[in-house]
Order: sequence, then structure tokens, then C-alpha cells
Amino acid sequence: MATQAFVETRQLVGKLEYRNMSDLLLDFRRYIEKDAGAPVQRVETNAALVLHDLCRFLKLGEQQREKVLGKSAAAFVDGVLDERVTLPTS
Repeated sequence: MATQAFVETRQLVGKLEYRNMSDLLLDFRRYIEKDAGAPVQRVETNAALVLHDLCRFLKLGEQQREKVLGKSAAAFVDGVLDERVTLPTS
């Protein structure tokens, strides 16, 4: 009974409505591939970064993202995102 209620629940992400999780995850895979510029099987990342991307994809707020990731992983992700690569100028 609870499973059927979940299946019938529609998920609203941004302006897109999802009737099932497989369609939502399909769009998330496409989001990852577009962001990485490569097929999903060639994308190398860690689980904290994947969860961060999922939170971003689902348009969760900062508090929700930190709840999903936990403080340690959120700090790790923030450090990765803040890292700047500078190339020497010639």
C-alpha cells in the first residue's frame, strides 16, 4: 500500500514534474553528462560530489544540502568548489 502511494506521488523539481524516480534519475544522468562533457561511465568523481550535484539538481537549499551531505562532506565539497586553478602566464 505504501509503495503504491510512493509510485503515484509526483516529484516536482524546478519546473519539471516527475511521475517516477527512473525518469528523474535519467534526467540527473543527462545533467551529469552535460556538466562533465562525457558519458556517465567515463566520469570519475566521489560520492560526496555526486550527492552535492544531486542536491543542486533537485534545487535543495543550503541547509538541506548540508543535511544530506553531513557537515564533513559539505566542507569537503565546499573546499573542492573553492579550489582555484591558476596557470602561469608567459
